[in-house]
Amino acid sequence: MASSPSFLAIQKEVNDKYGNVLRLATGKAETRKLPTGVFNIDWCLRGGLPINRLTLVSGHKSSYKTTFTLKAIKSYQARCNFCFEMKEDCLCGGQISFGEEDDRETISNPLMVVYIDVEHALDIKHVEHLGVSTGNLYIFDPPHGEAACEYAEKFAKVPEVGMIVVDSLAALVPETELEKGYFDKGPQSLRARLISRMYRALITHLSRDGYPPRIAVALNHLLPSRDGYGDILPGGETQKYLSSVVLKLWVTRKQYITISKKGEEKLEDEGEKVIEQDATKVRKQAVAFLVEHSKVSPDLMKGEFEIFLGEDDKIKFGDTDDFRSVYFRALKAGILDGAKFTALKDIWQEDQGAYEKVKKTVIGLA
Repeated sequence: MASSPSFLAIQKEVNDKYGNVLRLATGKAETRKLPTGVFNIDWCLRGGLPINRLTLVSGHKSSYKTTFTLKAIKSYQARCNFCFEMKEDCLCGGQISFGEEDDRETISNPLMVVYIDVEHALDIKHVEHLGVSTGNLYIFDPPHGEAACEYAEKFAKVPEVGMIVVDSLAALVPETELEKGYFDKGPQSLRARLISRMYRALITHLSRDGYPPRIAVALNHLLPSRDGYGDILPGGETQKYLSSVVLKLWVTRKQYITISKKGEEKLEDEGEKVIEQDATKVRKQAVAFLVEHSKVSPDLMKGEFEIFLGEDDKIKFGDTDDFRSVYFRALKAGILDGAKFTALKDIWQEDQGAYEKVKKTVIGLA
């Protein structure tokens, strides 16, 4: 009678065949995360988007899903691709590439960002307005859903790619559906099977040994249900189960603000015109968010952030809202002791390094 193989022999066989996939449950927990640049979301996620995991960003139309993701890409490009720290705090040594003069004034992430634009609607002008560098940003316009899923898996196998974005899952159209006539019925649930296949492939390749930590973000468009209760997620619920973080965005209010030359702000009605000469009219929108599901932070955390759209169509996230959120959370955590908001805001604006350290400390105490 042949003897049964030992556990160590099975462990060696599995690890030789698939990599280091069977190991003892020891060591430190993974704490590295990518800050999105939106403090309230980073605070609720306890640091930002998780590495080597999938994040799903969902919401109705015009809920700033793409804008928020581009903001996260900008944050990724400005940080070390190993520890995700800014240049003042990076201690990795050689994990980031600096400018040609090596004066540590400019910093760039050497890894590539691949944006799979399934909708074929990403505007480069919009990307540049948000401050995203196009030097290492590659946009892929897949002809059909199978191509998007196939090459998303291939990009995840390449160590030079550090971040993958799929925008959006709702726009994935199977090739067989495109080949059929307008009134022919295509195979049922094919989009859901495509999404499930792509998710499983990405999860497998994101955490491969010997690869730098990577970020994967998928966007999806929520549809209202017929009975008016709840929302429908195109592609099925599997994407929620396989995502480590599910973030939902929606717009809560819109306001128009007139900013005078002195910097004074005045709320206006939507139809009111700017009377003061040389005044700037800005549209302010409040975007609420909910962490529907998270494996790396508490569930059902919610909050709000602001977006300002100027007359030049340039979009920026609300600095005032960010400062205010950091200020009050720092007071509550005991980091500040009755400091005045206006004076502290001026100090933080001049010293961005101190501001980033306060944010990091507040998030660490959450």
